[in-house]
Amino acid sequence: MMLTIVAVLAVGLIADGSVRVEGRGGTTVGGQDPSSAGVSADLTARASGPDGALRLALSPSTVLASEGSQLFVRGFGEADWRLRAGAWVRLRQALGYGSIDLSPVAPGAAVGPVQPPPGSRFVSVQESSSSLELDVLASRRLHLVASAAWLVTGGADDEARRSFPLSRGPHLRGYFDWSATRLDTLRLELQAFDDRYSNGRRASVIGLAAGWRVLLARGTELSLSLGPAVGRARTLDQPAATVAYVVGAADLRAAPLRELTTSVGASIEPLGDPLSGELVERGSLRAAAIWDRPRVLSLAARLLGSVVLTSGTGSPTSPQAGDRYLQAELSATVPLDARSGITAGARAAFLSRPLLDQPTGQWVAFVAYAAQVPLLR
Repeated sequence: MMLTIVAVLAVGLIADGSVRVEGRGGTTVGGQDPSSAGVSADLTARASGPDGALRLALSPSTVLASEGSQLFVRGFGEADWRLRAGAWVRLRQALGYGSIDLSPVAPGAAVGPVQPPPGSRFVSVQESSSSLELDVLASRRLHLVASAAWLVTGGADDEARRSFPLSRGPHLRGYFDWSATRLDTLRLELQAFDDRYSNGRRASVIGLAAGWRVLLARGTELSLSLGPAVGRARTLDQPAATVAYVVGAADLRAAPLRELTTSVGASIEPLGDPLSGELVERGSLRAAAIWDRPRVLSLAARLLGSVVLTSGTGSPTSPQAGDRYLQAELSATVPLDARSGITAGARAAFLSRPLLDQPTGQWVAFVAYAAQVPLLR
């Protein structure tokens, strides 16, 4: 493996960078001022050869606001090694540490989404993901993928863990795709995780889903999956509870026009709640549309929503059935040249059950400048 990586580096290293500067402002609601200024950067390097590839990335970001500040750094290293034709092994290590802005109107907030923690929007967080993946193209029709990862995420210190408990545990995933026809692909997927939280809770799930992906027309694809899951929730002072769940997803991606791409999807799955560590079933909705006229204008709309379907234990931060969370963003980007542009838009977020002094809704208008910088060729 090491000889392969050395050989890859000898072929040649390519490095790129990008920077984004954003200022945003909105109305103060419930004593919370969403106005802030942020700077983020991405540095990537990659090298490849006939039997392997190497990727490295570093992403620092900082935010300045009246309520506090953020300085957070993420990075990863990824190495691919070809075992034989059509078979690859991928080793990846990702790390993150620092203070992070968990405001629902921050850029890239809440992939999910889920309820933000109460109290300060700036929380000290640590992240780690160590994974190994095997990708095998067994035949012209059969594609196999299996991965195992050890994930750590949550508060970096005792104060942060009171509102954002640290979780750690193994995550497993495996699936095979069978190309039944030129337009249809069948999938069987197994997923499992076993997360332990710093507050003494433990959430474990194993699920099996069958899926179907079909190309309805040129640029239009539909994906469906459904299956059973079994979850087990435990605490230090209570007996474990085992519950049956459902896992499923539906996604439609379409390009009705040359300049327009759209996507809409929904899913249901049992998840460990990041604020309490309790195991709940959550449904999510996502939709996006992008109209892009190269070198002229790009318009984008994004919507993310979630609803809790099962209740937790009833503590102040426990999820309750019917809890809803919604995020939306509209933006327009004008390119300045081939590698830079200015974006302006608005973001909004809504909580059906705010915690402590959180506002029910927040919005901001923002202006950002982004540029790509080639560093090494």
